[in-house]
Amino acid sequence: MEADHVLRIRYFLILCIILAILLPLTAQTGTSTSQLTEELQPQFSRALVLVRRAEAAGATHEEVAGLVLLLNKALQLSEEATRLPSSEAQSAALLAQMNETLGKVETEATRLEATASQRTLTNRVIAYVSGGVGAFLATLGYAYTGHIWRKYRIKRTFQMRISPK
Repeated sequence: MEADHVLRIRYFLILCIILAILLPLTAQTGTSTSQLTEELQPQFSRALVLVRRAEAAGATHEEVAGLVLLLNKALQLSEEATRLPSSEAQSAALLAQMNETLGKVETEATRLEATASQRTLTNRVIAYVSGGVGAFLATLGYAYTGHIWRKYRIKRTFQMRISPK
C-alpha cells in the first residue's frame, strides 16, 4: 500500500518537472500561434465569405463541398504549421502551401459564384418565360373551348323540335 503511494508521488513529481520544462516552450508557442492566427484570419475570412457568396448565388452543395474540403485542408496546414515552432523551414513551407490552397479556394469560389449566378438567372428566365407561355396556351385553350361550346349550343338550338303537349 505504501509502495503504491510512493509510486504516485514519484509520478506526480516527474509530471511537475516535465510541466515546468514545457511551460516556457508553450508560452512561446502561444504567442507565435496568436500572431500567426491574427495574420491568417483575414485570408480565411475572405475565403469563407467568397464560399458563402457562391452558395448564396445558387451553387449546389456538391459544388461547395469541394471548396469546403480545400478550406479544411488549409486549416489543417495552418494547425500543422503552428505545431512545428522549432522547424521554421517546415513551418514556412506549410504556410506557403496553405496560402496556395486559400488562393485556390478564392479563385474557385469566385468562378463558382459567377457560374451559379448565371445558372440561377437562366433558370429564372426559363421559369418566367415558360409561365408566360403556359398562361398564353391556357388562354388560347379556354377561348377555343368557349368557341366550340358556343357552336355546339347554337347547333343544338337549331336542331330542337317543338313538340305539342
